Amino acid sequence: MNNITNKNWFLVSITCFSSFSVFALEPAVVAIGELNLYPIVDISSSYNDNFLYAENNEKSSWITRINPNFVLEGEQKNAKYQLSYGLNQGIFHSSSADDYLDHDLAAVVNFIGNSRNRVDLKAGYNKGHEARGQESGGSFSITPNPLEFDLKTLDAIYTYGGTKAKGRIKLQVNYTDKDFTNFESITESRDYSRTGAGSTFYYRISSKTSALFEVTGNKVDYDASNKDNTNTKVLTGLSWDTTGKTTGEVKVGWADKDFDDVSLEDTDGPTWDGEITWNPKSYSTVTVNVGQDFAESNGGSAFIDTDNLGVNWDHFWSDKLESTVALNTIVEEYSDSPRKDTTNNFTIGLNYDTKRWLNLGIAYTLKDRDSNALLPRSYQSNEVTFTLQASL
Repeated sequence: MNNITNKNWFLVSITCFSSFSVFALEPAVVAIGELNLYPIVDISSSYNDNFLYAENNEKSSWITRINPNFVLEGEQKNAKYQLSYGLNQGIFHSSSADDYLDHDLAAVVNFIGNSRNRVDLKAGYNKGHEARGQESGGSFSITPNPLEFDLKTLDAIYTYGGTKAKGRIKLQVNYTDKDFTNFESITESRDYSRTGAGSTFYYRISSKTSALFEVTGNKVDYDASNKDNTNTKVLTGLSWDTTGKTTGEVKVGWADKDFDDVSLEDTDGPTWDGEITWNPKSYSTVTVNVGQDFAESNGGSAFIDTDNLGVNWDHFWSDKLESTVALNTIVEEYSDSPRKDTTNNFTIGLNYDTKRWLNLGIAYTLKDRDSNALLPRSYQSNEVTFTLQASL
């Protein structure tokens, strides 16, 4: 069995599933037999002048977040595997009612049979929360404490075809189950499960570019709501990798959302999804994300027509100093309603690698929502955060 002493595993995990984070520092390996353990801790202190995201009567607080992470990994023959656990504690110094303690557990296994066959499996469990003042699917409730939930996920991907093959196909199935565990009179109608499947065919049209055709579908079932529905998407597009400069995948197509309850109006229309990464220099990266979806609604509307645009710029000014500038805009239009929300999130930050095992950071985040809803939904919040990330 080979020991993994670099970040290869993290890159593999991100290629297959995007839920894992790349650590800003280079954690030392703790050998446990033939396995490798990476312990990481993130500690942050921030000041938010409107942590309930209220339009009027804003409340401010200093917030301390403590987030230890443990990643256990190994490799054997044609299989790689990883088990990770993260604990996230939030302490609101001016409002103990908003304190929270989340747990996140995930397991990933990659089987590489040969150059043409690959299977990627992931299972996750998140015991999380929705902060007070935040909306979920258009539903807004003032509760004395954050809403708590259990989220279970399963994903499986089978890929046939080598990276240089003329044709390559990817088959995927997934399952999600979300159950809220407090304030049942408010949250019962939000509990749901989603079962999905999809396939993507890639056809290489040049050494760096492939055309793609994708079909996906999922079934959403609510425990106590009449909004059970089936979603189908058909998309086509391009995937490319011009080494050292630009990589990306852009696809456009048609989406269809059908409700089981005939009293709810079905919808369909154009949809798109894309991510483009540009490296003008080896030390500078610009990433652009775009997307459209008919999102789930927990309020009076049947669904939410959602468009998003995100731009992120990471730049290394030296080997130790990195800056990040990010802007994300989400436009939500509610069915059967004139309501329209536009939310802008802007972040600018600096990270400084003082040591191999220690990273310090500072960031400013502005959240701004403009809403024409009858009830107050517009807000603006400013948050300044100081972070420390450490490992062995």
